Amino acid sequence: MSDHPIPKGVSRETLCTIVAGWYAAGASEGATQTSAVEDATGISDAVSRQTAFLADIGVLDVDGSDHRLTERGTDLAAALANDRQADARTAFRDALADWPPTRRVRALLDDEPMATHELLPVLAGLTGHDLDRERVRVGLRTLLDCWTWAGVLDRTERGAYLPGRVENAPQSSVAVGLELTLDVDPDDIENLVRAIQRGLAEDDISTVEADLDLSE
Repeated sequence: MSDHPIPKGVSRETLCTIVAGWYAAGASEGATQTSAVEDATGISDAVSRQTAFLADIGVLDVDGSDHRLTERGTDLAAALANDRQADARTAFRDALADWPPTRRVRALLDDEPMATHELLPVLAGLTGHDLDRERVRVGLRTLLDCWTWAGVLDRTERGAYLPGRVENAPQSSVAVGLELTLDVDPDDIENLVRAIQRGLAEDDISTVEADLDLSE
């Protein structure tokens, strides 16, 4: 079994049509069968193949043999169904941002941009798929297209992929009070504050106000 599902044998445009089809079929209101989405989209052979990927990124919830759109999935599907492209990109970016393969590939590309032929084998390994299969190759290229379209990834002038400018969640701040004696080395104080900042950054708190109480 693969580590993470990917789009199967469809383009990004077809994948987006299928997502919009879930909205048109009423999946934002209740559990819906894939056959209803097939009727809504006119796509008869690819809808069911995408459900695992859409569930893995948090767009669909499994409800027995049926599926329903999550709150995040409803935002994406409604935007696509109503041709609100900017909103759709934002919603897709939000859905993909927390997906483990997204975080891993962004970290990898942050060190060194990669061309498509270099990145595909890496993605196959990250998601646990066999690149020798045609449907996998199509799916991975679609995944790259989704990442790029949503702004998760960007491309250089030569076509290499690199991380896109994804906005982080709003950062919070914390005030740290330190009681230190006057004979403390200023460099030690600076190093201490930086260590606190690094530790808090792991919890997405990156702004630290250090209130230094220097007493005799």
